[in-house]
Amino acid sequence: MSFEGIICPKCSNSIPEEHLEEKLTCPNCGVNLKDKRFLGFLEFLMMQGIVSNIDFFDEILYGDEIKKNETEKEQKDETDPDEFEDKAEKMDRYDDINVDLHEVSTDEKEFRKWKGLEEDWQEFNKQDDNDVEGEA
Repeated sequence: MSFEGIICPKCSNSIPEEHLEEKLTCPNCGVNLKDKRFLGFLEFLMMQGIVSNIDFFDEILYGDEIKKNETEKEQKDETDPDEFEDKAEKMDRYDDINVDLHEVSTDEKEFRKWKGLEEDWQEFNKQDDNDVEGEA
């Protein structure tokens, strides 16, 4: 058995191109080829220029995918906000604001020279000891 031309995706018999130009059915098994099951076959026919009455905007073939994608987007919006938020845009809002907090940084060497540091800790420890004695 030799195959020539286009082969039906259901019955594997050859289909003349002239027949497909007129009607999208198989003359052997009678199956309607304009069905989602044969989407790859139909796309092949469109790319080869054999069939011209179908396009990629055909709602019969592609309608469910369009609706499915819209509902998936809606569900993503509700379930995971990270999916639809543009984090770069969020950071750009804060990059434009240059707030000067007037903070003075203290040099560590200067801080260590301060004599009151040790006294503060001694007072803190005395307060802690007094609190413990008062509780007992």
